[in-house]
Amino acid sequence: MEFRLPELGEGVNEGELVKWRVKVGDAVKDDQPLCEIMTDKATIEIPSPFSGVITELTAKEGEIVKVHQLMLKGDSKGGAVAPKVESAPLTNSAPAHAAPVAKAPAPVAAPVAAPAPSKTNPADVLASPSTRRLASEKGIDLGAVAGTGPNGRVLRDDIEGFKAGSGSVRVARAKGPQPVAADDRIPIRGMRKKISEKMRQSKDKAAHFTYVEEADVTSLVKLRTRAKTIGEKKGIKVSFLPFVMKAMVAALRKHPRLNSVVDEATNEIVTKHYYNISLSVQTEDGLTVPVIKNVQDKGIYELAKEIQEMVDRARKKKLTMEDFQDSTITLTNAGSIGGLFATPIINYPEVAILGFNKIARKPVVKVINGAEKIVIRDWTYFSISLDHRIVDGADAAEFMKTFIDYIENPALIFMEE
Repeated sequence: MEFRLPELGEGVNEGELVKWRVKVGDAVKDDQPLCEIMTDKATIEIPSPFSGVITELTAKEGEIVKVHQLMLKGDSKGGAVAPKVESAPLTNSAPAHAAPVAKAPAPVAAPVAAPAPSKTNPADVLASPSTRRLASEKGIDLGAVAGTGPNGRVLRDDIEGFKAGSGSVRVARAKGPQPVAADDRIPIRGMRKKISEKMRQSKDKAAHFTYVEEADVTSLVKLRTRAKTIGEKKGIKVSFLPFVMKAMVAALRKHPRLNSVVDEATNEIVTKHYYNISLSVQTEDGLTVPVIKNVQDKGIYELAKEIQEMVDRARKKKLTMEDFQDSTITLTNAGSIGGLFATPIINYPEVAILGFNKIARKPVVKVINGAEKIVIRDWTYFSISLDHRIVDGADAAEFMKTFIDYIENPALIFMEE
């Protein structure tokens, strides 16, 4: 039984084999995931078209495979086979749902004492913001968890396993001089490879410049707090993002040049009259930018629910190619992590990307009843990077002036709908 890479979508002729989900000797069932293939659009799970046993893997992780290329061979009769030496497993372990493979009994190892947990500072542990948040929610000290990711990165599965009692603790280092460790070499592939290619393309093609403006978001914070309370009753988590997106649409209607893409083939600027906003989402594998479509037609709670579902699917690797198509502008949010502001890289061939940063309370001078007074306000910065080939500095300043007006007076957003 031979399995060849099936059609991946219109215009997609190849993809990178990111990960095998099976190994030689595994018994698989019909429709069970065999591997993960990453295209320019998305990472796709490829299901098995047969039930049987894997006898040979003919492609390697990290390899670019073509549509209809031979991927693996299998025995559809279903008899268990011992893996060949020359066909060593390409992954470290079989997926949890794979059927067991017949193996000789392993020798029983003598019991050893459990290692003592270390006192590693959680701030020094490699982990994504979502993993840190999960550890905090579960009351787990990151410094005590042994990471199974690259360079010892702690993954969400490590946290879940630790909480369930099946995870490992970080082993404390012995005192005294330690041997110098060799350099770690990690192949640039999968999500990181696609991010690298996309960022390089953007820097090579677009002439980047960034414009930064500050905003008094006190009224927005109050509105979002009320919306959050109502959303909780609906089972919807309401963040600031739906409000920012609606303010973007309102401002883009007055400054349409920023809602454009560059068509290099025809040497044209293509201005869009719909508003599909890509949202940068941090996952265990890196940054991905799925698209929230037709933002102009959706209300706050509808957007909040869609964002919530999109982020969840991104982190579970359930996005499809359609989730990445037809974006017109991108919104990136680093506010939950910190930092004053950033200079984001354009999601080429778009001409603009807006950065939403942290909100903090600060004293500011306000004119109240004709007198200057120091008051405490909610404050933030927005940064927008643009393609200077298409958008001039004055255009950026005018757009941000309009956008900030909507952010500082959020009721105006809904008055114009």
